[in-house]
Amino acid sequence: MNTFDHASDSLRQDLTSYAQALRTLVASLPRAQALCERVLKEVRLARALLAFASGAQIGELASVLYKLSNLWPYRDLAFARTLGFRDEIAEAQALREEARRGMALLSRHPDTLASEITTCLMNIVGLLEEEQRLLEECDASIRPHAANMELTHKRLDLLVAAVDARMPVSPEQGAALRSYGEAAELLRNWENGVPLDEQGIAILEHCIGLLQGTSVTYFAALAPAAARVQV
Repeated sequence: MNTFDHASDSLRQDLTSYAQALRTLVASLPRAQALCERVLKEVRLARALLAFASGAQIGELASVLYKLSNLWPYRDLAFARTLGFRDEIAEAQALREEARRGMALLSRHPDTLASEITTCLMNIVGLLEEEQRLLEECDASIRPHAANMELTHKRLDLLVAAVDARMPVSPEQGAALRSYGEAAELLRNWENGVPLDEQGIAILEHCIGLLQGTSVTYFAALAPAAARVQV
């Protein structure tokens, strides 16, 4: 396998595995978002209960509930999410600690109302733990491809340049340039984040189809046998 054959094969593998990672995100992120919606419902209930409370700790509890309502699904971070979920995982951990802090405040003034608000905070802790598990699954899925993104672009650029420079002008060269050119166009804004939905998967699968339709035999004559450099 020469340099260009290897680059072509590696590029197809890159995109295939990246599409599979996106499938994990498409399946898991809506579940994580639904958990955040449930957190907000518990926060709203806790606030409604807190309206009937009195005491020095009310302001501090209100601050805790405000922080618990500031969740990642309500911020536009598509690009960050294609690079991993470390910030969101850290946020889930920090918000759990906030909920536990609220529970500690309530434990100093035990009564029926405090017990109901404590139940809300306990539910929030459990929901955030489940959300974190989903985010960790997403992070493990997408992070290797985020780290490999620059190399994927380099491989595609190499193949476009090789076809343009080394293949004779022919219908085959034209077809190869169109295929790789279209794939390059689709991935031009990859750094801005592939859509984290079925559209993103469709984009990557279309790229895979373009690359699979471009025969690796195009590269057989592009490099001498001695040039066995892996790219």
